[in-house]
Amino acid sequence: MKKEWKTYRFLDVVRSLPPEKTLQDGLWTRFVLRPLSFPLSWAALSLGIGAFAVSCLSALLGAAGGILFALPDYRLAGAGVVLLNLFSVLDCVDGNIARTRGTAGPWGGWTDAMAGFIVYTAVFFSTGLYVFWRDPWWPVLIVAGLTSSANLLTRIAYQIYKNIAGESAHGTVSFERILAENAGITGFLMPLLLVFHFSGCIKGLWFILWFNAAFYGGGCIFTLLKLGKKAAKA
Repeated sequence: MKKEWKTYRFLDVVRSLPPEKTLQDGLWTRFVLRPLSFPLSWAALSLGIGAFAVSCLSALLGAAGGILFALPDYRLAGAGVVLLNLFSVLDCVDGNIARTRGTAGPWGGWTDAMAGFIVYTAVFFSTGLYVFWRDPWWPVLIVAGLTSSANLLTRIAYQIYKNIAGESAHGTVSFERILAENAGITGFLMPLLLVFHFSGCIKGLWFILWFNAAFYGGGCIFTLLKLGKKAAKA
């Protein structure tokens, strides 16, 4: 039996985005990444490429970008930061495809979350290495490692809480999420890495390192305390 090929309009992709999703997006995602992701999503749908394949591709590109950005060679590091920015776009594409096809589900969310875990780990530590090659000071590697660890711990703790609490978990850390969306890998972090790398602004990269250390370190403590308090009341 021949499988029916369903066609999708570009407008179907745009309309698949629910209003509440738009409200949760950071400014960079809302005005740059989402508009860029719509034509790519429509092209993928036209070619029969699924959301899972895009999630896997985005994770690979993000990991490759993190590895390249950690290298001392300027050109390879530049290619890495470009790949990291491409990951940010593809991170929107897989969701667009799943919603348009009506195939969004927990496994898709898990795959997307795992891609985020990989790239967050890569981008923070690779930024530390990038700075270290140009301004050698070994404690910067500790700062980068602690930032990656704090971010992963926060994301894992919230993911576990969400799995237990179900629908009631949505919105429990909405304020923190808004901040993270604007400062994280789908926020202004990626374009700033791009600008600071190609402009040779090491001070800007130092700022990113210390800002993320304070933001994700403090955010980890705050989120764990908040979720622990909610768990104690349950």
